[in-house]
Amino acid sequence: MVKISALCPYLPNSPKDFCTNPYDIIGKEEEKKLKQNPKSLIHLILPDGEGEIVYQNAAKSYQRFKDENIITREENQNIFVYSQESERFNQQGFILGVALQDYEDGNIVKHEQTRAKALKDRTKHIISTNVATGLVWSVYRSNKYINDIAEQIKQKKPRFDFIKYGYRHIVWQEDDPIIIKKLAVLFKNTKVYIADGHHRAASAAEYRKIQLKKSNRADDLNAPWQYLLSYVASDDQVRILPYNRVVKRLTVKENIFLDNLKKIYEVNPYEKGFNPKSRHQIALFLKGKWYKLIVKNKDFKSEYDSLDVTILHDKILKPILGISDPRSDKNLFFVGGIQDPIKMEKYVIEENNDCFFNLFPLDIRTLESIAEKGGFLPPKSTWFDPKVLSGLILHDLIES
Repeated sequence: MVKISALCPYLPNSPKDFCTNPYDIIGKEEEKKLKQNPKSLIHLILPDGEGEIVYQNAAKSYQRFKDENIITREENQNIFVYSQESERFNQQGFILGVALQDYEDGNIVKHEQTRAKALKDRTKHIISTNVATGLVWSVYRSNKYINDIAEQIKQKKPRFDFIKYGYRHIVWQEDDPIIIKKLAVLFKNTKVYIADGHHRAASAAEYRKIQLKKSNRADDLNAPWQYLLSYVASDDQVRILPYNRVVKRLTVKENIFLDNLKKIYEVNPYEKGFNPKSRHQIALFLKGKWYKLIVKNKDFKSEYDSLDVTILHDKILKPILGISDPRSDKNLFFVGGIQDPIKMEKYVIEENNDCFFNLFPLDIRTLESIAEKGGFLPPKSTWFDPKVLSGLILHDLIES
C-alpha cells in the first residue's frame, strides 16, 4: 500500500565519528561532549545559538560537511539494509524513501499526536537545511518475501561496519534496479506503521506542502522531497521496552495514596525490585518499598482503555495526584528503556522523588491494532530500543 523509492543520499566518510543518537534523546552532557568533535552530526541536528540563529547554523553546518568532504554524495540510487547487533538483541530493517503521499493518504499509519512546539521546530529546521538527517522508524507486518530480499542484500560486502553505543552497526547498500523494483512491488501491498519519529514525519509532510505550492513543482512526482527518509523493519524485528513514570511528589498522604491504589489494583508488598511479567501488572517503588500492582477489573470498553498507561493515568495520576497533562506536568517525568530495578530505585532514593512506576512494555501488535483503527496511544507509551542512528543516510531534499 506504500510506494517506496531508492535514494541518492549523502553518506558520512567516517560514520562512527559522524553519527549520533536521534536529537530528541541526546542529553545536555552528551551534547556537550559531541560538540567537541567538529565532524559530528550534532552540529547539524542540535546547533548552537538562539532563535533563528539556530536554524542558520544548522544550514551552515550542513554546507560545511559537504565542503570539507565529511559527507559525500552517492552517484547511484540505492536502498540500504541496516542491522544493529549485540549479545542481547539484534534488529534490522531497510533504509529507503517512502512516498509522503502515502502519509497523507493514511497508508503510513500514525499512533502518536504531534506537539505544536516540537513540530514547528523540526519544520523550521528542515526548511532551513533542505535535508532529512534522522530516520522515521516504521514497521510492517512480517513478510517472508520482503525479509528474504534483506537477506539477499546482506550477502554483499557492507558499506559500513562499526561499533557505537554498545551495538555493532552494519549497513549494506543495493543499487540493482531489478532488486529495488521487486521490493517496490512487494511494498505496494504493504501498510506501514510509524514506530518512532512522528515529528520528523510531520515536518517532512509540511515541507512537501510548501514545495507543492510552487507552480513548477506540483507535477514533480520523483522529487526527493516527495519521499520520507525511512527505516522500515519487520514487526518481529523490533523490541519495545517500558516507558516508565516517576512522580516527584505525592499530593496526598502515603496511606491515602495506597488506599486509592487498592480500589483499582491488588496491592501486594514485594521484598525486592522486579519487572512485571505480563500486562496489567505494575512494579511500584514507593518511598523505599516495592509493591506489586495487579489490575482488578479487566472489563474494558476498548483496547485503548485496557492499556496499562491508560489505566494508570485515568484512574490514579489524574484523579488522585492531579496530573492532567502528562507531557507538561512538572510533577511527572518519564524514564524509557531501563530494566534494572536497582537503577529504578536510584530515581527515588538518590534523586529524592516519591515513586517509580515500572510498567510492562506494550506489544507491537497492540500498537498496530489501535493505530489502524485511527486511534492514538497515550503520550510516552513506547520506548523502541535500540534507537536507530541519525546521520547514516542524509537525504537532500533539493538535489536530484
